[in-house]
Amino acid sequence: MNLGVKQESFRIEMMMTSLRNECVNLCCKDFSQMELTKDEVHCIDRCSWRYLHTNKIISNALDRSNQGAKKKL
Repeated sequence: MNLGVKQESFRIEMMMTSLRNECVNLCCKDFSQMELTKDEVHCIDRCSWRYLHTNKIISNALDRSNQGAKKKL
């Protein structure tokens, strides 16, 4: 497997681990039940969307910044 593919795979894995940790910690308070409540599912859905949306905004900003720096060289 190509090094670039491995790095991207690792980056995605780390992002998803962070997303899961952040959203579960924010949304799930009671672990006595075997299933999530409707409110917990809804909260995790919103949290995940916001997390991924924010990650996309940051990635796009970094890409534009890197492209601008390359043009100056």
